[in-house]
Amino acid sequence: MKLFPVLLVGCVINPCFAFDDVSLTLTGEVSAKCGFEAQSAELQFSESGMVNTVLVINCNTPMKVSIHSQNGGLRHQQSNVINNYRMSLSIVNTALKKSYMAEQLHNKQVFSVSDILFERVMDVQFQLTEPLIYAGEYKDILRIEMTPTIASGGVW
Repeated sequence: MKLFPVLLVGCVINPCFAFDDVSLTLTGEVSAKCGFEAQSAELQFSESGMVNTVLVINCNTPMKVSIHSQNGGLRHQQSNVINNYRMSLSIVNTALKKSYMAEQLHNKQVFSVSDILFERVMDVQFQLTEPLIYAGEYKDILRIEMTPTIASGGVW
């Protein structure tokens, strides 16, 4: 009977139980991707001087967009005459609206889109500033690039 009080005092001074804690680190990763498709890549101005198309965008991150015109307007293929046009674009269900003259696009124009655009539509419209009057073919190549900003070093 004398041992019982000694054991009880031993558990009070040195607890008879111990606890451990564990930290769990959970991670996940999704690669940044940004793609788009043009409804039509070959556009022909109508007699009214207008043409439009849509781009379907699928991007899982904010992005930057760059636009560059090879000629800075529609270049008459049989001479050096260049006709200017206005490019207007907007992304459906966002506040983004941009407008550029082709001569401005001869120097690459860059802007950012902070929204994440899963299956969004960008309306793109082109309007001549003056009618085409010389017989022959006119041409410009417009390059549009969309780059995920996460891939290029963070939100731009």
